[in-house]
Amino acid sequence: MTNTADPVAAAKRIAAHLYKIPHQHFFRTFEDWLALAVNAFLRDEDAYMAIIQRYGKRTAPMGEKDHPADHFARALGAWMQAMQTKPADYLGLTYEQEAIANAYNGQFFTPESLSELMAQLTMPDELPDNALVCDPACGSGRTLIAGIRRNRYTTFLGTDTDIMCVHMTALNCLVRNATTYVIHGNSLSLETQGGYYIRRTPIGGELYRLTKDQTDDLIRLPFKATDTSTSTALTVPPAPVVQQPSMETETLLEEVARTFATDKRGQGEFGF
Repeated sequence: MTNTADPVAAAKRIAAHLYKIPHQHFFRTFEDWLALAVNAFLRDEDAYMAIIQRYGKRTAPMGEKDHPADHFARALGAWMQAMQTKPADYLGLTYEQEAIANAYNGQFFTPESLSELMAQLTMPDELPDNALVCDPACGSGRTLIAGIRRNRYTTFLGTDTDIMCVHMTALNCLVRNATTYVIHGNSLSLETQGGYYIRRTPIGGELYRLTKDQTDDLIRLPFKATDTSTSTALTVPPAPVVQQPSMETETLLEEVARTFATDKRGQGEFGF
């Protein structure tokens, strides 16, 4: 009997659906799957179709012959089912497992147990609602997830140079319904290429696309002066940091949030 609570087995089930899409490297498929999921939650039909059209038209009625879109949808369903059974970073785990299996020189993220230990060392036991948790090299978002487990009402900010990591972090924080800014950029050079904003709402997370101008401002927040009596100073990036935001930081975050109209339909409470 399959252990539905086993994260490794769940990650393999996600990958198995993606492996059914032939004729390209697994990680190209994985990258497209993440982008499709993000654009679906954004309700950006043009961006979604620009990706899925590369896989050709459906040649038979739905149900008679599978199209790559069907495998992408089943992989997303497998991820959501795994999250309902036992919340974990299945996206990062799928990436890591397949990197090993394919002898791929990819990234390997901080183990979730170590992320939890780092959170214990860098975050107060009672993380304030008005704190800002920053991870300038967020990978799949494991440090942010550890913070969300402490207080999902806190605000989170993650940055990564790899768009796959940006998409994994955005999806991980979206399903956990935590207010998060995810930047596609380099915390050392402070260069950005846009990103995403997850708004926490009573009925579930809402996902929005950030402009480059917005992320150019946001990426500098971990370097702003903070109240050192209640925060961990960031001196040599990249390293996770918890800030008591300054008035300047709070004003910037509020300005960015105000640019997005509230979607009264929401995207559903995922319940994690």
